[in-house]
Amino acid sequence: MSNKMSYNLKDYLYLINDFLDQSTCKEITKKISKLNYWEKHSYYDPITNQCHSYSNDLSVIHALDIPEIRNINEKLIYVIKSYINKLNFSWYSNFTNYTPVRLNKYDKNTEMKIHCDHIHSLFDGKHKGIPILTILGSLNNNYKGGELIMFNEQIIELKAGNLLIFPSNFLYPHKINQIISGTRYSYVSWCW
Repeated sequence: MSNKMSYNLKDYLYLINDFLDQSTCKEITKKISKLNYWEKHSYYDPITNQCHSYSNDLSVIHALDIPEIRNINEKLIYVIKSYINKLNFSWYSNFTNYTPVRLNKYDKNTEMKIHCDHIHSLFDGKHKGIPILTILGSLNNNYKGGELIMFNEQIIELKAGNLLIFPSNFLYPHKINQIISGTRYSYVSWCW
């Protein structure tokens, strides 16, 4: 990209192949598949001022005690900087921080409904801002279904080890199709 903005929304998707190697992905999925404190995903509805979840929502967890997860958290700063540098906008050259990764588990028949990442719960008074970038990584391939969908039903292929960065706003609604078989593991962080 150049200092000139693109009108093509897909130009702001930044795919990094092999951000994690396959052995690291397998080690992480082996460890997190044994965890027993996964929670049902929920989202905050600013209209009702309540958290909601659907019966077929994914499960989520923050597992900061796993060394490989700590390593991902430490490496994210470099890919975020790379994304911003690639944009090469004179008026956008920095960010404040990013969240520790949240792990996602999609069992059979679960999904993530279409949404955009206007996440109010990231900010608790101490941390202030708005999410500007979504950082989404894939940890395995041994499942069916579970495609990442953006731009009116276009599949965005995200293989194990790959990482995708995109703006966290209403122009980038996305969803994860229902899992047909197997379990899909991924992780996400948000930058502000």
